[in-house]
Amino acid sequence: MNLKIVEKQQYSKHLLGNELIIEEWGYPKLGVYICDCPSGGHDIVMLDYSKCGANGEPSVVHIDQELDYKATTLSADFESFVRGLVLEGEFS
Repeated sequence: MNLKIVEKQQYSKHLLGNELIIEEWGYPKLGVYICDCPSGGHDIVMLDYSKCGANGEPSVVHIDQELDYKATTLSADFESFVRGLVLEGEFS
């Protein structure tokens, strides 16, 4: 999966928080929702604290609603995830 930085976005679920993502849309309560995907709400990226606990280093996972909320690890930690991001133009 390729993720990209989008400089401008008209609508962001970040303004609505984790509660909407978990309680209203049924995503698993693994940790903190950090970004959207281009699917329009059918998949998201989260910091996953399920294995490390509240004081550990979370992995970064992609959660796909269309695949029964399957979690796929994108990165072992947040720093590695951020270092792997590229600008949107690299995919255009």
